[in-house]
Amino acid sequence: MQRRFLVAIASVVWAAGMICASRADTVLVGAAAYPEGPLWRDGKLLYVEYAGPGVKMWDGKRATDFWQGTHCGASGLINYRNGHILVACYDANTIVELDQDGRQIRAIDRDSSGKPFVGPNDFTADPSGGIYISASGVYDLQAPISGTILYLSTAGSLVEVADLIHYSNGLTLSKDGQHLLVSEMLAGRILSFPVQAGGALGPRTVWARLRDLALPTAHEDAFNGPDGFKLGPDGNYYIAQNGSSRVLVVNDARKLVRTITVPTPYITNMNFGADGANTLYITGVFDPWKAPFAGAVYRWTK
Repeated sequence: MQRRFLVAIASVVWAAGMICASRADTVLVGAAAYPEGPLWRDGKLLYVEYAGPGVKMWDGKRATDFWQGTHCGASGLINYRNGHILVACYDANTIVELDQDGRQIRAIDRDSSGKPFVGPNDFTADPSGGIYISASGVYDLQAPISGTILYLSTAGSLVEVADLIHYSNGLTLSKDGQHLLVSEMLAGRILSFPVQAGGALGPRTVWARLRDLALPTAHEDAFNGPDGFKLGPDGNYYIAQNGSSRVLVVNDARKLVRTITVPTPYITNMNFGADGANTLYITGVFDPWKAPFAGAVYRWTK
């Protein structure tokens, strides 16, 4: 979900042996229209196509339609109660609930106070079963900052718990479960919010800036911030650095321990397989401003 604004950067040389680097070369789906939001579920991989019909399911051999949503602009998936799935419909400004077979149950287009949200993008769950949702706002460096975080409680209330985020994107709970970490994409950094009772969030701090985690690559632009963001089963944090052809793997001390390079320059998201951090599914796009928005789904194995 981007607008092009290229900037020149100086070329750099990465010191040999500084980090462990590897490459995601296994292509699972070679033709996907702006894929996002991979989710391993019941031995199959679900993912969305932002520029496609909705949600796809890869069964190990081929990808088929799981759910089609006209004008959805799907950008994220998460498991929900009773075996259901939530879909973030970025373009439609809705959150759609599907049953286990991909049938639509409902669509939510405003919070419990009646306020609409703009650009629902990604999800993460807390231990109680509540769901944090990033609503990114307007993707424009010059526009007013309008990103928010919503919290869907187990009782069904949907409330805004943070605002004024410069394009909120991927999000995850911290390793100790005490903070919500949020990709502030257009600011190029990760924010940290203390988690309070009932899903409320305390005052924000800056958890990390991408410029402090890794040196620039030969291909970066003004929107080269953090996109998808996950806490891995290995205790490390995985950051999809959109525009740099790589996933950054960062430890709890906020030190870079590995980079995973990907053939697509624009990495949108990633998620883990049944064997934990040994398998990572990664979605990416070759050119997010040129139709048909060709992308691919990759598998990286440790």
